[in-house]
Amino acid sequence: MLRFIGSSLAAALVVSGSAQAQDKAIPAVPVPAKAVQVAPVQAAPAHIAPLPAAPIQGAPTPVRSAIVPETSHWVESGGCLNGNCGAERGAFQSDTAFPDFVGPLSNVFFAKDPRAQTYLRGHYIYNRLPGDHALGGGSVNAVALQINVAVNDRLTIIADKDGYAWLDTPGTGSRDGFMNLGVGFKYALIRDVENQFLFTVGAMYEPRTGSRDVFQGHGDGLITFFGTLGKEFGCKNHAIVNVGYQVPFNSNENSSYIYTQLHLDRQIAGWLYPLIELNWFHYTSSGDRGLPPVVGEGDGLINLGTSGVAGNNLVTLALGAQMRLRENLDVGVGYEFPISSRKDLLDDRVYVQFTLRY
Repeated sequence: MLRFIGSSLAAALVVSGSAQAQDKAIPAVPVPAKAVQVAPVQAAPAHIAPLPAAPIQGAPTPVRSAIVPETSHWVESGGCLNGNCGAERGAFQSDTAFPDFVGPLSNVFFAKDPRAQTYLRGHYIYNRLPGDHALGGGSVNAVALQINVAVNDRLTIIADKDGYAWLDTPGTGSRDGFMNLGVGFKYALIRDVENQFLFTVGAMYEPRTGSRDVFQGHGDGLITFFGTLGKEFGCKNHAIVNVGYQVPFNSNENSSYIYTQLHLDRQIAGWLYPLIELNWFHYTSSGDRGLPPVVGEGDGLINLGTSGVAGNNLVTLALGAQMRLRENLDVGVGYEFPISSRKDLLDDRVYVQFTLRY
């Protein structure tokens, strides 16, 4: 108690003295060491993740979810093919945000790749007719070169049908000539890079530019409306679905039909894509050119305008593989055959394809 009173008197004297002599120092009051306690620094609990490092300025930022497995080529490439993100793409360059996809192999003129791509795609097709066909069997050989130009990462100008065909059957003899040209566009309505999903629609016009010797160049032209979607799943698996409708401007000269294709592939070792494709053609109306129903129709290869085919269905299965030999070069081979009771002009078909992409 006496110590407390003494301390109080000392403090009062100091305050009073400071008013009279401000130049005199005020003595410091010692603080017992045990009165100051510093809390120990504790480590963060194990369940709290450390803060992420600040991004490097100028580096491309992947937009795909961080939960994608680290084995994904999308992650390994920094979210873009060769590190080239969509914002850095050059004029008319292919969309690089879906690097693990490959295009369809069968139904070459009408099955579309949903991506915006700039490429040259060459085809060789060998089609063998059934031995009991009205033309007496035989074969069709065709070569074609498709050109696609990506205006941006959604819009593509397409020239997907052209080429030269050789027809050799007992009923027709040996003939050859140019096939019709087909030009149009496609546009990606949905381009979801994070979930690797695309939905694309478009149209293609086919004027009568081909040779009648190979059943082209008749009628007043055809137009095809189509939609295609693509999805990557399970990291290395891909599905592409195509649906389209072809209708002639002159219904007497050509048939109308709906077509669909389901494409499934899996990427192996970063370059090999075994694939399977299921095709279905349903004829909604017939032509009236005097060709009897026994001739059948030509699925996506030739539109004959045969009478009496409305309501017919043709279902085919294609097996094959695409090989990514370089980042911008794919080569594909495939074999297609009918699995429906109808065969029309198809006993079996062989495909060889190359795609040179920009």
